[in-house]
Amino acid sequence: MIDPKTLLERAAQLADQAKGEEDAGIRERLLRMAEHYRDLAAHEAWAHENPPSVGALTGALGSRAH
Repeated sequence: MIDPKTLLERAAQLADQAKGEEDAGIRERLLRMAEHYRDLAAHEAWAHENPPSVGALTGALGSRAH
């Protein structure tokens, strides 16, 4: 599991880098990467707050067998 704070810091770095980029293609790519890091941070934060239960994992594995 990755610390969401680390992911958000990286997203901010990429966004700042994009601000100084003259090439529009590179700027857009950096901004997409920053957005991806923000999405990952949100996912990691949710996963940390909502860990899977053993029953849920067992149920998911059991439903695949049928």
